[in-house]
Amino acid sequence: MPSRRDILVMVAIAAGVPSALAQQIKMDRVEVHADPETDFSAFKTYGWKDPVASTGRHETHMSIIWYVERGLEKRGLKKIRDDDPAVPDVFVRYYAKGKSTIESTPVATRDMLPGGPENLTTSFDLRKARAGTLILEMQRASDNQAVWRAGSHFSIDNKRIDAEVNRAVDLLLTRYPPR
Repeated sequence: MPSRRDILVMVAIAAGVPSALAQQIKMDRVEVHADPETDFSAFKTYGWKDPVASTGRHETHMSIIWYVERGLEKRGLKKIRDDDPAVPDVFVRYYAKGKSTIESTPVATRDMLPGGPENLTTSFDLRKARAGTLILEMQRASDNQAVWRAGSHFSIDNKRIDAEVNRAVDLLLTRYPPR
């Protein structure tokens, strides 16, 4: 028979599981705009347009390019090289922006002195946080009209920037082609 301590530990673990699952399952919000008149199945090739607002960091820029190219390849689009005279069906462009903020988490502590009054205090844990916005856009090459655009906000962990970029690009490209 489990002891009272074992039961308390099991209850604490069980209480933490839904919280951990909720954090893992939480999906970022993705906004998608697509031209309803466009037949996306007709697009077979793409080329890059220079990003309007580059990330400012070469490594991040290259990560975005690499992951977008892999994602479009998985969706059946073939890249037309810059030196190829062929005109692609669509041009791809990205917009990226990052900002630093300070996030705070309230922490309540209760001190109780033996035989004395209880002391309840609240403090805040502060941490520097970075957030980013990534927007992918496709423009029809024949008339330079935007036919598809998806964007989302995401957190940035400087130690895992490549993984964060991969996750953000994958999240956006799950919405291409539009249904």
